[in-house]
Amino acid sequence: MKIRLSMFLAGVLFSVFGYAQPLQRRAPYDINKDKVLYTIGYAHLDTEWNWDYPETINEYIRNIMTENFHLFERYPDYVFNFTGSRRYEMMKEYYPKLYEKVRSYIHQGRWYVSGSSVDEGEVNISSSESLIRQVLYGNNYFRKEFGEESVDYMLPDCFGFVANLPSVLHHCGLLGFSTQKLTWHSAAGIPFNVGVWNGPDDKGVVAALNATSYNGHVVSRLDRDSSWNARLNKDKEDYDISFDYRYYGVGDQGGAPRERDVKNAVGSLNQTDSKLQVVLTSSDQMYKDITPEIRRKLPRYKGDLLLTEHSSGSLTSQAYVKRMNRKNEVLARAAEPLAAVADHARLAHYPFRKLNASWELVLGSQFHDILPGTSIPKAYEYAWNDEFIAANGFASVLKNSIEELSNRMNTEVKGRSVVVYNPVAHSREDVVMASLTYEKMPANVQVFDRRGKAVPTQIESREGHVMKILFLAKVPSVGLAVFDIREAKKTENVSHKLKATERTLENAYYKVTLGDNGDVASIFDKKARKELLASPARLEFLHEAPAEWPSWNMDWKDRQKSPVGYMDKSATVRVVENGPVRVAVEVTRKGRNSSISQVISLSSGEAGKRVEVSNTADWQSKGVSLKAAFPLTVSNPEATYNLGLGTIMRGNNDHLKYEVPSKKWFDLTDKSGDYGVTILEDCKYGSDKPSDNTLRLTLLFTPEVNSRWNWCRYQDTQDWGVQKFRYGLYGHKGGWQQGQSAWQGKYFNQPLMAFEVPRHNGAWSKYVSFLSLSTPQAGVMAFKKMEHGDYYLIRLNELSGKEMKNAQVLFHGKIADAYEVDGQERKVGPATFSGNRLDFSLTHDAVRSYAVKLVSDGMSGSVRQVQLELPYNQDVMSFDDNRDDGNFAWRSSLPAEMVPGVINSKGIQFRTASKDDGMNNAVSCKGQEIKLPGGQFDRVCILAAATQDTRGNFMVGGEVHSLNIQGWSGYIGQFYHRNFADDGHTVKSIDGPYVKRDDIAWFASHRHQAYPSKNLAYQYCYLYQYELKVPAGIRSIKLPNNDKIKVLAITAVDGSGGTAKPLHPLYDDFHDARAVTIR
Repeated sequence: MKIRLSMFLAGVLFSVFGYAQPLQRRAPYDINKDKVLYTIGYAHLDTEWNWDYPETINEYIRNIMTENFHLFERYPDYVFNFTGSRRYEMMKEYYPKLYEKVRSYIHQGRWYVSGSSVDEGEVNISSSESLIRQVLYGNNYFRKEFGEESVDYMLPDCFGFVANLPSVLHHCGLLGFSTQKLTWHSAAGIPFNVGVWNGPDDKGVVAALNATSYNGHVVSRLDRDSSWNARLNKDKEDYDISFDYRYYGVGDQGGAPRERDVKNAVGSLNQTDSKLQVVLTSSDQMYKDITPEIRRKLPRYKGDLLLTEHSSGSLTSQAYVKRMNRKNEVLARAAEPLAAVADHARLAHYPFRKLNASWELVLGSQFHDILPGTSIPKAYEYAWNDEFIAANGFASVLKNSIEELSNRMNTEVKGRSVVVYNPVAHSREDVVMASLTYEKMPANVQVFDRRGKAVPTQIESREGHVMKILFLAKVPSVGLAVFDIREAKKTENVSHKLKATERTLENAYYKVTLGDNGDVASIFDKKARKELLASPARLEFLHEAPAEWPSWNMDWKDRQKSPVGYMDKSATVRVVENGPVRVAVEVTRKGRNSSISQVISLSSGEAGKRVEVSNTADWQSKGVSLKAAFPLTVSNPEATYNLGLGTIMRGNNDHLKYEVPSKKWFDLTDKSGDYGVTILEDCKYGSDKPSDNTLRLTLLFTPEVNSRWNWCRYQDTQDWGVQKFRYGLYGHKGGWQQGQSAWQGKYFNQPLMAFEVPRHNGAWSKYVSFLSLSTPQAGVMAFKKMEHGDYYLIRLNELSGKEMKNAQVLFHGKIADAYEVDGQERKVGPATFSGNRLDFSLTHDAVRSYAVKLVSDGMSGSVRQVQLELPYNQDVMSFDDNRDDGNFAWRSSLPAEMVPGVINSKGIQFRTASKDDGMNNAVSCKGQEIKLPGGQFDRVCILAAATQDTRGNFMVGGEVHSLNIQGWSGYIGQFYHRNFADDGHTVKSIDGPYVKRDDIAWFASHRHQAYPSKNLAYQYCYLYQYELKVPAGIRSIKLPNNDKIKVLAITAVDGSGGTAKPLHPLYDDFHDARAVTIR
């Protein structure tokens, strides 16, 4: 918002005349000998749960500030803690005057930034890299805005905590963690009040695991309270420590602690007859006070801290937001390395703004009621839209980076040039899917590699002018390879070992046999001469009727029962692929008012080591979960579950633990160690182990809701619609380490990506690796530009649970300097390097990050940009203190205070016009002619949006270029949406999904409404980037005669700007979405 001089002066005066810092008033204490109770004032805010973002912003965010200001003024010793940089951003965006007052209280030491994170996200589903980004971006915001940081991770309300969380926090340089949630039926109990929680790598943080309710009251004279005195005496007796930790406050709608509790808290200070010393302080002060000597005395725990019921259903509820979370995590993982390489090669500046804005939306949607699937339906409309905006940003960066990097490659071929990208840090052979458009459909096509050798090629389909093909590609680690797609009369006779009938599939590795009802009856490993299945793999319906908290919980009483049915009715089987690249059968079946199509496939080459199952489920079942059950011939009372950073072994189902999380894969290796089977998953996180030889992956979960829980009755139809997901099986000799299951999980989740590019010579070859490792025992979690400076960050983790020494990372450029950093990109030690090689070692399950400065290769891209003069004729912006000034549409306008003077998107700079009141800053298109500047320009880039989705005809040299221009506001994407009857839970109809895919150049989370004057909270507005090619000699372009279209800037560009057309969707586009009717 626009901050006026009066606001600045008010902040200065408040700072000058505010209370003295409580640190100066606080009585001294010594935790080596004093009984000390760290007492944390806090207000818990569920950013979305039984309410949505607009309600949070319009009411709860404001209340958090104003209610605490009242307490600050009345109680000089009162201090307050609040988490989540994203919530502080909401304060700044919507309430700038109040935000300045918050800033002043932070500087006085009255208000503490806590928790280190972007938001209080869940930790069982989010990747380890996401958790690191929570801390990196959260504390970066606190440092930038307030000059402060937090050294703790605060999750009072989260549905269990997976075992590697302390490893992640330790890597980020944090000291402590706190929660009160283990009182909600922790499967591990509460290991201690205060102790050390270690992760798989035996590193961890001090943890306050019994911090008491965040809604907790403070009794009068807390300093003499007998229960707390007894608890401190017990701590002393058990561990020789005399300090403890507690929350007090309110939740879940923010606000401030109750005044009587504040009064009691401050009334417990500085008393002469105290039995214990109450310290009102920051959430991280205790961890700062604990010396190494004290830390050595603390009790220790290693392992999961899951909740028996709450950690169960929440692993699967609201399947689509979980899918988008995983897809965005891997899309970011694909985009960042190429953006870093393009930046180093001086082809494109690293797009921090677009990447970080996308990450923030993903991290926001990881909030502990959103990603677990326990919020109201309206909340998911906003979360889905946020995920699609993030995907748009990540995909835009990826595509732009491919364009720039492929410009430097030799892409000269005889046919159509296709660059294939491998985002995984290991060279691989895998299947590429590509859709090619032809004016005249050829009889056949054949794909050739960089040496001109034919590779297995298979035509999947022909529809109109589009041919879909598969081909087998070998691509280097984090690298690009050029392939040549030629029209042909027939495909080359490339030998393969694929066979398919309606009952069998076969490749070099497996023979798969199906039963009459479509179940996979047998998977035979031909190399090991080993059958994987003890009995058919089935799709089981399990009854799900939790006694309470429906979307959250699965109950042990239900898990003990046999399946209530199977997805095996009305089975059909047909061969759908039968070529040299892949063979597949499609199995369709029905059960309990739902149906499913499963495509079971085997591939040629190295990709054939996986049996893959692609699923499309039309889901309208109630009161059940759907599980893929795998009765295996291997047997072991314990299975191994991947956590993303380290693994954990867990046993068979019992009353405390019968649905558990994992990420990308979990494995059952026979007790003999001779053979094992890895279950691979794509966006499915929950599973169970009913016996020594059976694993079950949970696919969908729609619980029964009993009458006591009618307030969330809508949960008994959650996930109705068409759901897509994949899973697979991978058999291996020896254990999962020998079989390198971690890499199969990466390949399964991060497919090869294909882009059609122009043909040309280049300084680089047709086969380029930008990053590689000397050993498969290490993986790359991230490669990106560091948030500050000109270094790049590489994050490495150990994959096999064993110590690893003398490994190397090879970069595409020579290393000028390197040093070790933590997860917040702060230097922690030196590094050894030589040439383009960085040396490193890892202890078991460890993570390490390095800052690397690369020597410039002396080349650079040459791009000339000139901003065009435009005949602005409409004011579409307004400042917050005069929202009636501009009008984009519907008496609403862009928030001028959020629009930068220069918008940078995909390397193009757009200068926006004056935002001052009464000034025009957009061209309402009415066929105006726009002159181009002198000199040669090969294209113009346009910053525009429309009042609603429309089409505009731009004239370039007498040639019409028709462009779709997206609307400036509303959702850009939604999943299947239930429409409810008046009772709020009966589903009347289901709207189909959609996504709009124009490149977003800029967005804001609100727009201005003129009358009644207000900010329309979380009602997004967007500006998009469009491009027109300009032939030589053209001196002007003509805008459409369509005043729905508003053009805010045009930039003429010459140089670089190659094209890269994705040959498959980079994220869900719903091109084959089907309508759903209520059955």
